[in-house]
Amino acid sequence: MTKRFLFAALFAISAFFRAPIFAQDFPPSFSSTWKSGELQDLASGKIVIRNIRKCKNISLQNGVNPYADKAIQLAKSVDANYLAEIVYKMPKNENQNAIEQAIKIFEDINLYKEIIYTDEKKGKSRILFPLVEGRFRNDGPNWIQIGSHIKMDMLSAYDSELRIEWGPDGFYFTQQNVTPLMWKSFKAVKERNMIAGIACFEWGDDYYVYALGGLRAPRVPLIIAEVERQFIGRIQDFTIFYINKFNIKQ
Repeated sequence: MTKRFLFAALFAISAFFRAPIFAQDFPPSFSSTWKSGELQDLASGKIVIRNIRKCKNISLQNGVNPYADKAIQLAKSVDANYLAEIVYKMPKNENQNAIEQAIKIFEDINLYKEIIYTDEKKGKSRILFPLVEGRFRNDGPNWIQIGSHIKMDMLSAYDSELRIEWGPDGFYFTQQNVTPLMWKSFKAVKERNMIAGIACFEWGDDYYVYALGGLRAPRVPLIIAEVERQFIGRIQDFTIFYINKFNIKQ
């Protein structure tokens, strides 16, 4: 029994001290709230999606990258209380055209029509955006602005504004609703209270994709868990869909 206890204790201690090894491949400006399993997933090329719920739990500090700062500020501007943090990395040397790919992928609003959302609890899959209409597009030297009319499954149609920016600091995509989202006769999300901010930037030998997707909406005790489950599920399917559109070499 004593040997087993000693072995277990040594294993626990070694696991604790192994965590910083994974952090060596991680930007030091991220907080220590990441679990060792999440760091392992990131290092192995997996998409890490964290349900952080509130802006105070954002793990990336300001100053890492101007576009990442914009994503953080966007989430804070609506004081999101349903919030997911998504991080993915790819080797820079093998993916030199990542920014060019990002521009091409995110400017194509028709790709929204292809996103499938799977409700694992109910075992059903459906098109996430059954209605997608482009209303206008403005192009600048290093930016694109797109106005759209979209309907998300189970919610009313709404108008949204998409913006893409790129430059020496990387790439930035943002989307924000400009009209409310209704669930039946109930205003589920007020105008400009649903956001997505996605930044792609260099760090060391890698490109990092850092994203925050969230909304400010009522947190009704009886339905919080279900809303979070569906929200995180949709964020996950949305993110995986777009990451898979990249031609990424690991």
